[in-house]
Parts: sequence; structure tokens; C-alpha cells
Amino acid sequence: MSPNFSFNLKNDDIEDDRSDGSEPVSIADVREGSKAPATEPRLHTLRDMLSVLPSKISYCSIQIPSKDSSMISLPRRELFDIRAQLMAEDQDYGQSPTIGLSTDDITPNIYEGGFKTWECSVDLASFLAGILTDHNRPDDFGYHIIELGAGTALPTLMVFYLLLKSSSPWWGALQLTFADYNQSVLELATMPNLLLTWHFARSLMASPPVGDLEITTDLLSRFLDDLSSKKIYVSGISGAWNHAFNDLARPFDQLQRQRATETIVLASETIYSPASIRAFSDTLLSVLGREKASGRTAIAFIAAKRIYFGVGGGVDEFLRILEQLGGEARTAWETEDTGVGRVIMEVTKEHG
Repeated sequence: MSPNFSFNLKNDDIEDDRSDGSEPVSIADVREGSKAPATEPRLHTLRDMLSVLPSKISYCSIQIPSKDSSMISLPRRELFDIRAQLMAEDQDYGQSPTIGLSTDDITPNIYEGGFKTWECSVDLASFLAGILTDHNRPDDFGYHIIELGAGTALPTLMVFYLLLKSSSPWWGALQLTFADYNQSVLELATMPNLLLTWHFARSLMASPPVGDLEITTDLLSRFLDDLSSKKIYVSGISGAWNHAFNDLARPFDQLQRQRATETIVLASETIYSPASIRAFSDTLLSVLGREKASGRTAIAFIAAKRIYFGVGGGVDEFLRILEQLGGEARTAWETEDTGVGRVIMEVTKEHG
């Protein structure tokens, strides 16, 4: 049975563009012996991630289906604008400056596709918009949302947007943890999208479908002050999924001081490769198990295609490994159209 969350959970670069999903993911051909060593995880503060933003960013909007066939428009930074900054920047991210600029969607242990918006992230954002309802819990509860493989972070941004649209903050503290293998993705895609979402969520006017946003000192100060006043805490984690990563994904002290804390882990398109499914599953269940052992409620929603052509990963392999590691899953949503199926799985750690 699903935990009773206080969120009241009821039962142009978008990859595949809602096609049948039969096109394989483009992964660079890297021989096992020459594969780059995995990047060790690092924690990043919101201020540090915002510090590399240019003076202006270009954005477009994506329409996310919500309740009653209505649409929610979420802004996101344009991919061409990200690429322009990548080419212009001299800053060393500790990785190749061509990250995200090649024709490959993914290069193992180098770039994990975070600059693109992948199809299942739209599914998960839409799913969350459909189940997130008014709260009925005391305002001294804390909430921790962790998005693994965040990239453009549409699922978490959907939750963020809907909470900002609430008449008043009803949470004791809210922590948003964005995790992506690449630090540059967090800085050039995830955080700009968070800022854009905040900017347009607080506006009385609808956001234009495309445009530019001037990044001024005043804008950033108002952004940080507003998050602080609403007790919203943001962090980023870059690097590989391992035990060190799990330690960095813990709730902040501000959450642990709340009467109770609930954790939701989100992920989309993270089980495409058999080589990484076990590390992902182990990290996922470690986080869920730790929260449960601490007396906190925890659940995960994982969006994925049933099979990834040309790569070998998919739902069956994920469920097999998940069961081995003591996790449980049920299908919370699935497509009804033809072609390769897409699903959203609700995952819990019931034992151990």
C-alpha cells in the first residue's frame, strides 16, 4: 500500500517527440577498458550553482498535460542557449568542454544526456500535476524531494510550480535536491529552469512561449530571499551514484527539526542501460531504506520506457534487480497508445 503523503497523492529537444520510441538512444561507443573513471559525487549550494549564470538566458515553454485536460506551461532554458554558453565559457568543470556538444546523447562516465528534455520526464511531470492536491497536514511537516538524473528537472519543477501557486506556504520546510552526473548540467540547465519557473510562477501574467530573461543581481536577490522566506532549501549533487552520493542526499537540519519529514524520490529515463541499473537501484533503495529506518515516510516514482532499443535496459531488468535488492514496485501509470510502452512505477523499500 502506498504511504499517505501529505501532498495527498491520489491513485524541439524532447527526445522522441512522442513518437513510438523505436529510435535507439545514441550512446558513444566507448570500449570498457578506455571508459573514463566515474566522477566522485560533490554537493553544490544554490548560490554556487547560480554564480555561473550569464547576464541573459533564452527560454521556451513546454506544455504539460494536467487535470481535466488542462495544460500547465513550464519554461525551460533553450538548448541552443546552453550550447552557446558551453562554447563561450573558459570555466573548467573538471570534464571535457565539449560535454553536451557532440551528436551523442550519452557518453558513459562523461555526459549523461542532462541538457535534453527526455520524453518520460514529461510523463512524470504530467503525472505529478494530476495527483498533487491540496494538503491536509500540519504546517510543521518537512518535505524532501530528490530528483535523480535531474537534467532539465521537469518533474521537480512541476511540484515547485504548483507549490508556489499555493495561496500560502503550508509546509514547515521544503528541500529540493537535484542530482545529475554533470555539474555543468546543474549549473546551465537545472538551476536556470528553477529560476525561470519561480519567475513566471509569481507573475500575474502568463509566460510568453519564448523569450529572454535578464539575470540581474536584483532578480537573484529576490529569488533567494523568496525561497528563504518560504523555507525552501535547494542543493545539487553531481557525480556517480555510490555510497558517498547517498550521504550527500540526506535531509538538511531544517527538515530534521520538523515534526515529521516525508521524502519523494523522482527519476525518469535512468534505467536505459544495464550497466547502470544496479547502481541506480542500489542508490534508490538506500535512500528509501535510510528514510524509513529514521522513521520518515519515503516513496519513489520512476518513469521509463519498457525497453530501450539499441541499449538493452528497460523495466524488466530494473524490476529484476529491484527485487534482488529488496525493493517493491507497482505500476502507477502507463501509456495506452501503440509503440513502445512508457510507465511510471511507484517504488518502496518495505524490508531491510
